[in-house]
Amino acid sequence: MEYFENTQSNIEVLAKETLISPGFYTTNIRKFSNIDTLSFQEAFNTAVANLTSDYTKDKYIRDERFNQSWDHIQGEARELIIKLLEMYCAAEYSGFILYKELSYQLKETNIILSDGFSLMSRDEARHASFLNKALLDFYIKPGLDFLNKEHRKYIFLPFSWFIYSTYLSERISSCYYITIFEHLESHPEHSIYPLFSFYKSWSEDENRHGDFFGTIIKSQIQLSNGLRARLVCKFFLLLIFSMTYFKYKSNDKLLALLGLDAREYYISTIKKVNNSIRKDLPIVLDVEESRFFKKLDICLLHISENERINISNQNMLLKLICKIPHYFNIFLVISRLFMMKSINTREKKLSKV
Repeated sequence: MEYFENTQSNIEVLAKETLISPGFYTTNIRKFSNIDTLSFQEAFNTAVANLTSDYTKDKYIRDERFNQSWDHIQGEARELIIKLLEMYCAAEYSGFILYKELSYQLKETNIILSDGFSLMSRDEARHASFLNKALLDFYIKPGLDFLNKEHRKYIFLPFSWFIYSTYLSERISSCYYITIFEHLESHPEHSIYPLFSFYKSWSEDENRHGDFFGTIIKSQIQLSNGLRARLVCKFFLLLIFSMTYFKYKSNDKLLALLGLDAREYYISTIKKVNNSIRKDLPIVLDVEESRFFKKLDICLLHISENERINISNQNMLLKLICKIPHYFNIFLVISRLFMMKSINTREKKLSKV
């Protein structure tokens, strides 16, 4: 616990330490080491040069807008902002540690990738530091025990899983941030805390990270060309987009605080992501098809029913039996979505496949 001065009332306030729990991931480092960067040297050089330029470096400066007390934000609004700061702080620290370790492990075997991950680690550390300071505005001190390596538990992801999921995470984050930034720029009355005005720079950082991973994907024939690549890509796009969309009900209050409709926000974000990834992936989903989000809404109804069953007073076995039909229906809907035509980005004239 530490004391912080409340600048408005000139009193000392006891800061509450909160637990930040990032996820820790690893993958097959040997496959990373064997990536042939020479055949795509120009593309990798461009991606690393864009990271090296660091043109958002001077954008993360806390200006005079932060020089006040935020005690006027109380109740649910305060809880929602703190929840947001904690969630993104954990995510940024996760990225910082992930990219730092990848850079270290590839230093002797693939210097271009090592340099790229080192630069991305720099960005994630800057974001996490900025969020740390934001949490202190609300008298919250993040617990950083996870910075000690012995406290971490790693999840291993197969190489293709790791590449696709990390790539899409960066692209989705970029679109998350720019969508909120553009909305609040048009509706400043909803910008209740100055952090959101930095989201444009945040989006640009995440977009450059996505460009770096996009170059990795294009350098790997098993990820960028052929039937197998298209099927694997389609699976991950459907998986990640579905999981992203399913979040909207749990974040509706926070987005309403910013003047956004949660469902429309997530649909807009997914469409932006789908458009931004055309240059990197062999296929994209046809999210403009009217049935796409309607089918995901059907899945949400079954998910809600399972959540209702979970909080019922039934025994565990009966709960499981009651949930099976809903799981089966979710599987059917997702299978039908997978069978819908996707858009082949490798043809000069985009076609549905």
